[in-house]
Amino acid sequence: MKIVFKSICICLLILVSTNALHAQEINSKKGYDTQIGVMVYMLEYLKDDIISSTRGLNSLETDFQFDEKANSIGAIILHVAAVEATYQRYSFGEDMLNAYDKEEQELLEMSLDLNKTKEILKDKPAKYYLTMYKKVRKNTLKEFQKIKDDWWTKKRHWSWFHVMEHQAHHLGQIELIIARLPK
Repeated sequence: MKIVFKSICICLLILVSTNALHAQEINSKKGYDTQIGVMVYMLEYLKDDIISSTRGLNSLETDFQFDEKANSIGAIILHVAAVEATYQRYSFGEDMLNAYDKEEQELLEMSLDLNKTKEILKDKPAKYYLTMYKKVRKNTLKEFQKIKDDWWTKKRHWSWFHVMEHQAHHLGQIELIIARLPK
């Protein structure tokens, strides 16, 4: 009986482990060439994490800073969007500026500098920052659908890996700030 119980436990452990590994697969997002689709999958996963972590935060929460040197959540979200928009121009051309109105262009330009952003933008809920972030991503996805893997692997894959890495870094900052919000 002990042997049967151990065998069942081992089988269950293997089954659970296999399912957990399967759930963590990185796939290629449909509608894109294979390599581009993999990057889109990872970028979208990070975007979903940033949105779900910050959705519903009020302006006091998005403005919160540990001290005067610390970043705010709102500034970080706009900074992430600004860096992505900069890589859009680098990858797809200066015409990418036309995807944003003058006010949005100024906001994105300013948001490259986190220190400037956290000082100027205040009293906005998470929705304000997330709306800009989503718009930038929508433009990225639209452009990625137009290109093929040969362009991607020869010219820009490392740049977009950096965009993904940059967003993951700032997601960690956001989660740390959220964990330290005053109760």
